[in-house]
Amino acid sequence: MLNMNNKIIAPALSLLALGSLALSGCASSDNAADNSSASASVSVSASNEKSDLEFTQTWVKAGQGEMTAAFGDVTNHSDKAIKLVSAESSVSDMTQLHTTEIDPKTGTTTMKQVDSMTIEPGETFKLEPGGNHIMLMDMKCSIPAGHTVKITLKDDQGKSYEFEGQARDYSGAKEEYAPGEQASSSASMDSQMNMGHSMHGSSESASAMPTCS
Repeated sequence: MLNMNNKIIAPALSLLALGSLALSGCASSDNAADNSSASASVSVSASNEKSDLEFTQTWVKAGQGEMTAAFGDVTNHSDKAIKLVSAESSVSDMTQLHTTEIDPKTGTTTMKQVDSMTIEPGETFKLEPGGNHIMLMDMKCSIPAGHTVKITLKDDQGKSYEFEGQARDYSGAKEEYAPGEQASSSASMDSQMNMGHSMHGSSESASAMPTCS
C-alpha cells in the first residue's frame, strides 16, 4: 500500500511544481510588460516636452554690416500658448524680437521692438521679411551666405528654445525704424533711423569686420 501511495503522490507533486513555475513565468512576463510600457511612456513624454516648438524654413540674411535678421516658421505643438520674451545669439551683442508696422496714411513700413511674441497651441507663427522677425544688432562678425547662425529664444517661464538658420543673400523688405523705437547700438541714432532691412548686413556699415567662425 505504501508503494502505491508513493506512486500516486509523486506525479501529483510534479504537477504542482510545474503549475508554480508556469504562474511564476506569467508574473515575470506581466512585470516586464509593465516596465516596458512605463519606459515607453516616459520616452514619449520627454520627446513631447522637447518639441513644444518646432522651427522650420529658418534662415538669416547674409551680410557684413552691424545688423541682420532671422526668419522662419515656428509651430507650437503643445496644448498651451507659449509667450516668447527674449532672444540671444553668440554672433551679436544685441538680439531682439521685432515686428513691422505699416502707416495707413503714408504706407511707410517701420520696424520696432516688441516685448513678446505669443504662439497659440497648434499655431504656426511666421517670422518673415516685412513682418515679425528676430533682429541681430551690434554684430560681432560678418555672416557670409551659407554660414549657419544659432539663435536661442526664451519664454516667460524661463524655458529656452534653440534653432539654427542658414545665411542667404536677400535684398528685399526695406523698412525703417519707427521714431523712438530703434535700439541703441554702436551706430549713431541718426544713422539707425535711416537704416532698413536693406541695410541689415550691408557692406556700407562694415569696417574690417571678421567673418563668423
